[in-house]
Amino acid sequence: MNISTLRRVSVTAVALGAFACTPAAVAFSAPTLTSSAAMGGSEADDHHQPMPTSPVAYELGETLAKLSGKKLEITFLAEIIPHHHAAIEMAKLELERGVDLDIRTHAENIIANQRHQIEQFTHWLHEWYGLTPEQAMKHVPDEARREMEKMEQETQRMTSELRHVGKGKKFDVEFVRHMIPHHSSGVIEFLEPQARAVHPQLRVAAASGIVTQESEIADFRKWLSGQVNDDGQHDGMPKGAADTGDGASQASTTPLVAGGALLAATGAGAGAFALHRRRGAHQV
Repeated sequence: MNISTLRRVSVTAVALGAFACTPAAVAFSAPTLTSSAAMGGSEADDHHQPMPTSPVAYELGETLAKLSGKKLEITFLAEIIPHHHAAIEMAKLELERGVDLDIRTHAENIIANQRHQIEQFTHWLHEWYGLTPEQAMKHVPDEARREMEKMEQETQRMTSELRHVGKGKKFDVEFVRHMIPHHSSGVIEFLEPQARAVHPQLRVAAASGIVTQESEIADFRKWLSGQVNDDGQHDGMPKGAADTGDGASQASTTPLVAGGALLAATGAGAGAFALHRRRGAHQV
């Protein structure tokens, strides 16, 4: 394992609260696509598996780890604002076509929470750097810009796939399957500013984003694993599969949410601890 990967594992373990879950941290930094055959499930099980987290999200996370100061903040803000817009667009589709009350409530919360962060982040870009989100893109390093363009293309594809799903329970399932990796990508993007942003308010907002999105991932996984088919039989993941599907969250999400609560309580202090772990990784 190289130094860059060790650094990402350290930040992930702290940011997600998986202090005692090394396998989860390693899975987060080295995603794999899990097939139903490898899990001992059937092809039908795939219909209730989360979509995989994009490898490009991990590449962008590595790129953010190379940046610092003004460059880190501008690059992160230039990416997370359109990322949040995409989540809102998908959540609006859920409100138009979904029928499950719990999932519709999650969609409403996604719209409210991410609109609030978009307003915050847009304001901070202007206040701190005199930039609009569009202008910020001109200040992003070439490597990050290429990765962000790929992420945008993949997000557009995900949204397009949802637009082709009709109204009803099937849409609820597909929305959840697509939103889990989208949230996982957001958590990856939040890690570096949570630990190393110059402005403390951005560190706190990034920590809050991690807590909120990890909590929703846990709820979505639990809901997805409990779905049944038309015959009333379990048609979701096999027992335990909710903990082994998408590469971004292979261990149980319970300690991750608990750790997120700790982050919310400690704020910038947790970020400082993550930074300390990062520095230690350089000495390995």
